[in-house]
Amino acid sequence: MIPSPCIGICRMDSHSGLCAGCARTSEEIGKWRDLPEKELRDIWERLPARREQLGLNLHRLGWSLEELRSFITGTLCPGAGTWVCGINGAIAEFSVEVGDIVVREVEERRVLARTDGGAIAFSLPDYVRALALGSGDDIRGDIILLAVPRGRTGTFAAQGLTSLGYDDAALAPEDRRARLYDLGLGSLAAGFGLRTSSQALIADLDAAQGLHWSELLALKGAEIVRESPTRVARNTIGRIEVYNRIPPPGGTSPAGPHTHLLPAQLAKGGDIPSGIQIPDAYVPCAIYYPATPEGCA
Repeated sequence: MIPSPCIGICRMDSHSGLCAGCARTSEEIGKWRDLPEKELRDIWERLPARREQLGLNLHRLGWSLEELRSFITGTLCPGAGTWVCGINGAIAEFSVEVGDIVVREVEERRVLARTDGGAIAFSLPDYVRALALGSGDDIRGDIILLAVPRGRTGTFAAQGLTSLGYDDAALAPEDRRARLYDLGLGSLAAGFGLRTSSQALIADLDAAQGLHWSELLALKGAEIVRESPTRVARNTIGRIEVYNRIPPPGGTSPAGPHTHLLPAQLAKGGDIPSGIQIPDAYVPCAIYYPATPEGCA
C-alpha cells in the first residue's frame, strides 16, 4: 500500500495551487484513494521538486514497514548518529561508539539495541510516521523524526513523582525486578524516569512521591547523582535506557548514551526539543540526528 504524503498541514498555496503541507494538487488529494499504484508512485516522485519550489523543509517519507525497520537497524552501529527521546529539557540520547559491543534484536515490528552504556527499543505500529527535515529524497543528512498521531499517544501526563512498580518492560531481563519511578513531567509525548534496585534510593523516592520535579531535584538531586540510577525515557513507540553514570556537577556527559535534565528548559514546557517544529496533528517520539551523510552499513 502506497502511503499518503499528508503531514497534517492541509492548506492550499494560492500561487502554486499546491498543498502547503504535502505539495500535492487538490485533484491528487481528492483522488488519492482511487488512483492506481503506478500513478501514486509517480506523484511521490514529483514531490521533491514541488517542495523545493514551495520552500518546504518537512515531509513524510513514503517508507514501507520493511524500509523503516531497515533504516532504524542501519543507524544502530558505530558512527551512524544519535537517537533522542524525551521532551524539551528532559532527554535521553543513544548512540553506538567505536569499540562498543552492540547487541541487536530485529523482529518484524520491533528493533532493539544494547551496549554497555545503554539501550534503545522501537515498536513499529502501522500508525507511526517517519518525517524528514529536508526537501529532497536524499535523506542521508536529514534529521528524521518518528511521530504518531496525537490521538495515539500513551499515558505520560502524570504530575509529580510517581512509582510505576517493577519495570516489566526493561530492555534487559535482569532489570525487570528493579523499580521504575516517573518524574511526572506532565507531557503527552514522553515520560522521563529513574530505575533502581538500591533500597536506600527506593525508600527515599517512595517518601518523595507526588513532589514536583523541581522539589524532587532540590531535595534529592545530590543523592540521585550519587546513586546514578538508570534513566529511562519512554514514549508511545519505545524507550531509551541510559546505564552510563550521571556526571557530577560541572562534569561532562560521556560519549555514547547519556541524559540531559535541564530545569530552565523544562520550565518552558514543550513536547519536543527546542529548534524543531512539527504539525500539531503529530506527537514526536524519537528524533535521529545523523553524524555524517554516509552513516554506516
